[in-house]
Amino acid sequence: MSSYSAFATVYDLMQYDVDYTFWADQLIKKIRQFKSNPRTGLELACGTGTLAIEFSKMGFFMDGLDISDEMLAIAHQKANQNNQKIRFLCQDMISFQTKKQYDFVFSMCDGINYIVENKDLSETFLAVSQHLNEAGIFIFDISSHHKLSKVIGDQTFAETFDETAYIWENHYDSEACLLEFELTLFNRVGMLYERHEEFHMQRAYRTEEIQLLCEPYFEILEILDGDTFEAINNLSQRVCFICRKKES
Repeated sequence: MSSYSAFATVYDLMQYDVDYTFWADQLIKKIRQFKSNPRTGLELACGTGTLAIEFSKMGFFMDGLDISDEMLAIAHQKANQNNQKIRFLCQDMISFQTKKQYDFVFSMCDGINYIVENKDLSETFLAVSQHLNEAGIFIFDISSHHKLSKVIGDQTFAETFDETAYIWENHYDSEACLLEFELTLFNRVGMLYERHEEFHMQRAYRTEEIQLLCEPYFEILEILDGDTFEAINNLSQRVCFICRKKES
């Protein structure tokens, strides 16, 4: 199966410990700090749309973009349930084109880690800059090198819920700085469980690598701990970059 097809059905369950309201509040605070009167936004790798919906509830005009049809189907349903009008697009964020420009673009929850080649990440940053209004804000996070190599790398995790369960097996390649993981899902259908397997890969970027690839397109305003939005440290598991589009 393609990545995310089965994952989409359990994604929100697996994210139960993520405080999306806190994230939205912190992101909006940073966007308003560096951009006057922001109104329009785009979320890259939006998944099931939770953050885009939070922003829409706050009065922003939002689009969301993801490579997974299955994720976006759930995002559409959640937006409708919350009476929010959001345009969701199924596109690859490496070479996306929405035919619009925005006051801000963001990508949270390690979507950037799924881009494993420098040239592809550079293309993503170029596409973002082309979709931003003058002095537009770009905020994104990564799972840190420490997290992927030391916390998750070569570990196995498992968890059960009422209607589903998962086994998450990880292998970290220290030379390539790549985390490969296999996700085995068990979803209840009637009295039985269906088994699905998906393969994922993420790159463990160092902060300096991200800074170098950002440099042609963005001024990096702040680098923060992506969980607390406080100062980063060597044990931070999520790193958040607050950027502003450079003048052309």
